[in-house]
Amino acid sequence: MSMKIVVPVDGSIIATNALKFAITMAKAYGDQIRLINIQPSHQILGESTIREASALLEEERVLYSSKIRVGTPALEIITEAKEKDVRCIVMGSRGNGNGSSGKLGSVSQATLAMAPCPIMFIPS
Repeated sequence: MSMKIVVPVDGSIIATNALKFAITMAKAYGDQIRLINIQPSHQILGESTIREASALLEEERVLYSSKIRVGTPALEIITEAKEKDVRCIVMGSRGNGNGSSGKLGSVSQATLAMAPCPIMFIPS
């Protein structure tokens, strides 16, 4: 049975590296990737980020779906990960924000605290 790998993308190099890792996983397991981009106020802002990530997935011939969500990033990632058939979340250890001075960014820390499934962080 095909499962989903949730991959949040924000246009950062780390998010792209996480997507490339998820592509390798998806090919190995026959999984589908669920791309998500979270915006604070309006979906239009995430369209170019999703378009760029989608182009990579199409080039690699990996099945995927995508969604732009509006809200708090960690909460929206967790909402997506709670859907059935989610194998794991693959995301960068930090993104474009300036949230935290530690190894994990603030969104990564919050997602880890609430994750309903395994989560893999790709380091910077």
